[in-house]
Amino acid sequence: MAWPWSRQARDKPAGRNGRRARNEARTGGTRERRGLDLRFINRPRADRTVEGNEAIYAAVSRISNTIASMPVHLYKDYKIAESHPLERLISLRPHPNFTAFGWKQTMEVLRNTEGTCYALMVPDPLGQIRRLDILNPTRVQALRDESDDSIWYQVTMDDGSTRLLPGSQVICIKHMSANGIKGIRPIDVLRRSLDYDTQVKEMSLDQLDGINNGIMLTVPSVGLSQEQKEDAVDRFLETYQQSGKRVVILEGGMTATNFSGSQVDAQLLDVERITRNRVATVYNLPPHMLGDYTGTSYSTAEQQMMEFLQLTISPIVEQWEEELNSKLLTPEDYEAGYRFRFDITALTRTDVKTTAERNQMAIRGGWRTPNEVRQELYLPPDPLGNQLMSSRDLIPLRIAVETPEMLLGSQAAAAKRGDDDGSGAGNGDGTGGDSEGKEDETE
Repeated sequence: MAWPWSRQARDKPAGRNGRRARNEARTGGTRERRGLDLRFINRPRADRTVEGNEAIYAAVSRISNTIASMPVHLYKDYKIAESHPLERLISLRPHPNFTAFGWKQTMEVLRNTEGTCYALMVPDPLGQIRRLDILNPTRVQALRDESDDSIWYQVTMDDGSTRLLPGSQVICIKHMSANGIKGIRPIDVLRRSLDYDTQVKEMSLDQLDGINNGIMLTVPSVGLSQEQKEDAVDRFLETYQQSGKRVVILEGGMTATNFSGSQVDAQLLDVERITRNRVATVYNLPPHMLGDYTGTSYSTAEQQMMEFLQLTISPIVEQWEEELNSKLLTPEDYEAGYRFRFDITALTRTDVKTTAERNQMAIRGGWRTPNEVRQELYLPPDPLGNQLMSSRDLIPLRIAVETPEMLLGSQAAAAKRGDDDGSGAGNGDGTGGDSEGKEDETE
């Protein structure tokens, strides 16, 4: 990886601490720092651990695929800014080797294994960001400039040299952090649980390889030699084979007793469930997302999905949106109203009933047009679908008081207008005052 732009004096940390940071970037730091960095770089990547644990793989897969499946767009005035170059970059192809789905998925996999994921914003000669390069987290170390409290990232190249990147040029998405700079690795939190799970699996394999059933011979003689024991076993086996492994006649008071053992201890079967629960706890996942439905009380899949969205996905989406808005948008774009947002409604499209009810309420409630709903469902727009609709049985109380004729039918409304003008019958049925006269004649 080469430095994509020329470093200016203003891009370097200033002061005594800044000079120390630059010297450490060139020389690898002091002996203690070089030793620390070397161990940090040579540490195996956490995704290697994922390959050997089904529960962690399932948790990382759930979260990364969910984030990657949600479209992210650049909005202005509640509409997608299709003409903005950042919209095409983030929603179409952030990197020449990745689609938008693959790029977000890879970033999330690194975040959920290494604790932090990084993407370098590479600009073109005009300063416009043209791609987002994913960095190897094991080769990135965060540094804080004590002179102005700014964040810098020291990246180790393939040839062993280092580069110093300003924090404003690196997108950083992390897990929970104790210092606000680097996220805590979930694999480290689960280390003891993983070791325990590995030992239990090895014990289970030993049990499978061991003796789980057999026959115990009881011989009344006392003090048998090894040769006599082997002779008794051979005679029993010979008789057992000759009988077709069915009926055996034992002489001299010899008895045979079957014994058997479970291939796997029943208590060991609970270890997998315990491991899944611990992984779910660390990754903030509902246990049923990893296949443990013990104690699940939700009656519908929608309720389960809402729990997953509220507890797990919403905090991650919030961090993504804030990081993209603060790093990719210029101050002018932000003041103009540009914002990155994830379309979280994409996760509920599989529930047909919920989607239909939500769209119906949106159209009848007047907060979405029919064409906006059709666009979400990938349907062509309707020529008359760009207007906000309103249900007739729900109108402002002011209209019911000031213009009550709007609540009546067309004929009744016309008759009402005639009464107001004094040209029609007062009763609205064409009889007018004659009805009152007829009542007098009748009396």
